[in-house]
Amino acid sequence: MTRDEQTRDVGQERTLPLVILGEMVIMPRIPVPLQVGKGKSYRAMEHAMRGDREVLLIFVSEEEIEGFKGSEPQKLPPVGVIARLEEFLKLPDDTVRIILEGLERAEVGDYVQNEPFHMVRCTPRPDPRPEGPEVEALMAEVKAQVEEIISYMPEVSQEAVAFVHRIDDPGHLADVVAYGPAFEFEDRLELLNLLDPVERLRKVQRELSHQLELLRLRAKIQSDTKEALDQSQKEYFLREQMKAIRRELGEDDLDEDPIDELKRKIAELNAPDYVKETATHELKRLVQQGMNSPEAGVIRTYIDWILSLPWAKEEQQPISLQEAKRVLDEDHYGLDKVKERLLEYLAVRKLAGTKMRSPILCLVGPPGVGKTSLGRSIARALGRAFVRASLGGVRDEAEIRGHRRTYIGAMPGRIIQSIKTAKSNQPVFILDEIDKLGADYRGDPTSALLEVLDPEQNATFSDHYLEIPFDLSQVIFIATANQLDPIPGPLRDRMEIIEIGGYTEDEKLEIARGFLVPKQREFHGLQPEHMQITDAALLKIIREYTREAGVRNLEREIAALCRKVARRVAEAAEGETIAVTIDAADLPELLGPEKFSYGLAEQHDEVGVATGVSWSTTGGDTMSFEVLPLRGKGELKLTGQLGEVMKESAQAALSYVRYRAEELGISPTFFEEHAIHIHVPEGAVPKDGPSAGITLTTALVSAMTGIPVRRDVAMTGEVTLRGKILPIGGLKEKTMAAHRAGIKTFLLPKENLKDLVEIPAKVREEMQIIPVEHMDEVLKIALARPIKSASNPPLQPKSQKSGKRATPSA
Repeated sequence: MTRDEQTRDVGQERTLPLVILGEMVIMPRIPVPLQVGKGKSYRAMEHAMRGDREVLLIFVSEEEIEGFKGSEPQKLPPVGVIARLEEFLKLPDDTVRIILEGLERAEVGDYVQNEPFHMVRCTPRPDPRPEGPEVEALMAEVKAQVEEIISYMPEVSQEAVAFVHRIDDPGHLADVVAYGPAFEFEDRLELLNLLDPVERLRKVQRELSHQLELLRLRAKIQSDTKEALDQSQKEYFLREQMKAIRRELGEDDLDEDPIDELKRKIAELNAPDYVKETATHELKRLVQQGMNSPEAGVIRTYIDWILSLPWAKEEQQPISLQEAKRVLDEDHYGLDKVKERLLEYLAVRKLAGTKMRSPILCLVGPPGVGKTSLGRSIARALGRAFVRASLGGVRDEAEIRGHRRTYIGAMPGRIIQSIKTAKSNQPVFILDEIDKLGADYRGDPTSALLEVLDPEQNATFSDHYLEIPFDLSQVIFIATANQLDPIPGPLRDRMEIIEIGGYTEDEKLEIARGFLVPKQREFHGLQPEHMQITDAALLKIIREYTREAGVRNLEREIAALCRKVARRVAEAAEGETIAVTIDAADLPELLGPEKFSYGLAEQHDEVGVATGVSWSTTGGDTMSFEVLPLRGKGELKLTGQLGEVMKESAQAALSYVRYRAEELGISPTFFEEHAIHIHVPEGAVPKDGPSAGITLTTALVSAMTGIPVRRDVAMTGEVTLRGKILPIGGLKEKTMAAHRAGIKTFLLPKENLKDLVEIPAKVREEMQIIPVEHMDEVLKIALARPIKSASNPPLQPKSQKSGKRATPSA
């Protein structure tokens, strides 16, 4: 049919068979091969072949096309295309070859029939031929855009450009360009529905402009990438040439390529999938950036950290409680309670295995009692790796959890670093000096430890540097501290506290004899025949050269003796045999004069001087409280660096004595005529706490009555205004300090009787321990003679019958 034959029916309604096509659009004057399944559209084309071969095409989405297969008529689109069947050939293999050529647009009307195929009314709407400079300019712009787009597509033939340039109809140009890859089904359907050819061409021009921008940007990116790749390839070839040159010169050991080496290590890494995926992802980044990029060092370091950590689950070593007990006894003398608790812990681990959520043990005690070495012994007994992280002075939260990789010089925190050092994910991990952690503007490290030390959370511990979970649930964490008070409550709640007291004199002697002397002898290169130290010498060192709860200074003094002997051995002539036996009489010459006086806190019973006991992080010690009445008007002067609590105890003691003045045989005018000066020697040492209450009261009564205080009595306890004695803490250290000073009678609050089980049996046997609950009992025992007043018989304890003394407690 010619163009004139097509246009003679303009505006006249026609009835044509309906062919429904899916997501493809056939524009007018464009032939298209087609495949259609056997259905209503197929029967419509068979009917058309028996007539004028013309059909009406409509185009719908894949979802909508299913509706047209049913018997119910569907809503028709507003515009379709009248097409001519150029070929409808049935082939021997039961397939049909169809070629359709679009003729013109048509407005779609109503259905005429639905079975056995659809027939619909339509009105042809051929494109008009607009002219003018605007239309020519628009066509020229579109043709130039098409030419530029094709220049970005080397696979498209230049004949397509020539074909587009030959088109002189704006509507036809828009329809042809709509077949380009820049247009989707919805875009083509929208163009089909536009009956105005100029408006249609404007839409095409806008879409081509958008596509050109994308193509230009993509070309720029490809160009930049190609330059970078070309530079990388150039560097790669140069490196390969350098390798070849070194290989020819025999100067190269043919090291494995770094990238290939990392790929191999990642493939061999025994770790969870998420770890290997992270490492592989970072390796891809490294390959893309190149080994010489500024970021390469950061990525390589991160991958190396992942590869160096022990991710795989390790087989649990069998636990022998007999072996563990042997190791603990071999390494530590005494500490029976601590050893018993550790053996119970190991017994549970043996029975529960990996099901056990390991409790975090915290060993609290003065310096030098063996807290850190206990952890080392546990590691040796279990056959596990041992690592130690000293937390003293750590104030930065990143020290625990690491720095983010965005920072220069970032690295994991101390937990992950120690795990890498141990090369095991189930070591014995000592967190040393956990009470010395501090907080400042950089964060609170104790808060960062909450996740580490929580058995319910540390299975997925996340370090800020790694940013992938690491399982710490099988690590045996043991914290050590000198004091409990500085440890925050939430952190303390996550740990099981095991208190370690100081050593007795006998325990120190055994430790020195069995551990310290052989150890220092070996460290100084001495043989047993070179040096022997008698027990008397060791005892003198313990009593008069050291004053501590642990044995650290004792070991230093023994090391000093070893140095003296080592010099004699080194200076000896060849063949001369040096054998030195050090006795107590030799110590002043070797170690100098005694540093501490041993024996009673006081050499004589004195008026106004009472012996008390104190406790600090370094253990217990005795101290004297001196009271001196002076001419004055009742003022109270306190010296000796006393803390606020101890000052308040002195005020309470004075108030109690004034209230009981008549019963205590003190003149009513005494306080109007005298000022009271209380001094605690070693004035440079700060002192605080309420437990000196009964000592201060006793010294005050002695000073005001003139009755001496027994020199062999020491006491501790807080006193109230009514004279009642309240319990105190640190009883074990205080009792051992009194025993060390040669005290024979020790007074303690009655409510502290339950704590006597912690005191070594030797101390309980050699020292009379008397529980008291009122100051009257204390004064009766501590003063050298009974108190007499002008109107009353000698003072007796109110809690007991006259003449009956408080019963000693062992």
